[in-house]
Amino acid sequence: MVLKDTLFGVVLPTFAGNPSKDKDIPIHFGVRDSPLNDEVSWDLVAETAKMAENLGYESVWAPDHFMLGKNGEFLESLTTLTALSTITSKLKLGTFVLGNSYRNPSLVAKIASSLSIISSNRFILGYGAGWYEPEYEAYGYEFHSAGVRVDMLREGLRIIKGMLEENEFSYPGKYFKVKKALNNPKPSKKVPIVIGGWGNRILQTVAEYGDGWDIGTDISPKEYKIRVDYLKEQLRIRGRSYDDITRSIHGHVLIAKNEEELSKKKKEVLEIINKYEPRVIFQLPNASKFNINDTICGTPETVKKKLKIYTELGCQRFILQLLDFPKYNGIELFSSTVFQ
Repeated sequence: MVLKDTLFGVVLPTFAGNPSKDKDIPIHFGVRDSPLNDEVSWDLVAETAKMAENLGYESVWAPDHFMLGKNGEFLESLTTLTALSTITSKLKLGTFVLGNSYRNPSLVAKIASSLSIISSNRFILGYGAGWYEPEYEAYGYEFHSAGVRVDMLREGLRIIKGMLEENEFSYPGKYFKVKKALNNPKPSKKVPIVIGGWGNRILQTVAEYGDGWDIGTDISPKEYKIRVDYLKEQLRIRGRSYDDITRSIHGHVLIAKNEEELSKKKKEVLEIINKYEPRVIFQLPNASKFNINDTICGTPETVKKKLKIYTELGCQRFILQLLDFPKYNGIELFSSTVFQ
């Protein structure tokens, strides 16, 4: 696979909370909200989506949280994507990833159908088991063990797929139940379901229910290959093809036109990370200390070389978490030098 065949998406700036203002902020998805992005701005979200579409990106993705930290600001993901569907025409619109515990799965199926119809079949349902315990407690959701959350995820996916595919659907689950549930009208095309995560049970769930899989961020090539090989085996066991699954990575990206500019950007970003880590950067739970050189960081040529390592291992879509956004023009530089 070469980069011209690769899909590229952008994470939307739907949340904020500069740690210089709120030192209680926990984990963030990227440092883009730290140097400048001090408050949520619908204008910035809309501008980012329209810019991404004009620059040729395939998709934009809305993180699914209600808060991060005591004073965290966050635009709800499905509301945001519905609004963006009316001001864009080509972009795929994905959730990044929707927490199974935050909405009844039957409601998610109804929303997914409606949003797909409204957006002319551009909605991608990114879906996961959930992980951020303080948010569960704040909003009144019970935070179960990881194993139970995966069990609940599997039931949720069974209901969502059933309601998206069948005229009338019933399911007497342990955690979720529906009885002769109707979901009409249905979109004219299938709503793709991209399941997020990296553990064995999640990959088993991907092989059984998923149309796509997103592993997470800043995964090493060695670990990525291990996970891909495990997914292949799970798909084989279930009689499915590897090509049935769209594979994606959402990764931190820092791109600069030359080494001098890169050095300047790295210094600015690392000042924030080193001061507030781990409260301003999201990593996998088993990740080692953040190292910016482990990200998709470099000049355009370096970035392309790093991306090709992952495409050769099977990645088909990169969802960019731009570390210097919105201060610098990384979104434009990436499009003009990497995939255009």
